[in-house]
Amino acid sequence: MVRMRTIYLAIAVAVLALGVPADAGPKGRQVRYVGIHPIPKSEGGGICYIEGPHVHIFAANKLEYRDHRGANYFVGDPVAYGYDGPKYAYKGHHPIHVNAVVDDDADDTEYCYIEGPHYHYFEPAVADTDFKLAGDAYFYVGEPPPAYVEARPAMVKINAVYTPMVYTRPIVTVEPPSGWIGIRAGIGVPAAVVVDDRPAAVVVDPVVRAGVEVHIPTPTLSIGIGIGGGTVVRDRPVYIREHDHGHRKFKNRHR
Repeated sequence: MVRMRTIYLAIAVAVLALGVPADAGPKGRQVRYVGIHPIPKSEGGGICYIEGPHVHIFAANKLEYRDHRGANYFVGDPVAYGYDGPKYAYKGHHPIHVNAVVDDDADDTEYCYIEGPHYHYFEPAVADTDFKLAGDAYFYVGEPPPAYVEARPAMVKINAVYTPMVYTRPIVTVEPPSGWIGIRAGIGVPAAVVVDDRPAAVVVDPVVRAGVEVHIPTPTLSIGIGIGGGTVVRDRPVYIREHDHGHRKFKNRHR
């Protein structure tokens, strides 16, 4: 497979180097891509593993892709489409330094608007100190810039694409670190269930842990659950029965 990827990459680079126009080719308009990305079901499905610049004859949607030097760069979760390579867990919105991922000099920061736990095939840039690793997942704790805020109303629609998808998502049960963007943006803020003022016993995230049943012996007061958030049960024991998620843990690797 590695040999085939190398061949594909060489062909793609050669095509670009020859200056083939974007609309050339007998099968239709060529569209430029860079980095790993999914292939539409209409084109056979699966994942394109070419990391460098290359072309396809199918278009890219504007929710899951961003423009990088005239090429489409995928900012979604590749695992949802069958990606089986190294992957890293994130929770909530965060920036992506595209130039660091594709290894070029064109400074380009885009944003992932997927709410809740999800995967990418890359880690945050080494020099980016605005990420905190907790529970094997990356949380963005930096100050959200105006570009992120302005694009958010349109780009959060990406969650309508991923919500119905059935695939193995990261299991993230740790408490978010201080400054997490999910709290700043009002995403994933826990709705507390308070019985008394004693320390909380258990925190459960029902959105992340699909298939988990929580049984709380009475008497216990229960107040709704926030969007993307968890339930905090104070003082009372909580019994959790987990169904088989079939998930695996991957060790984070640094460049």
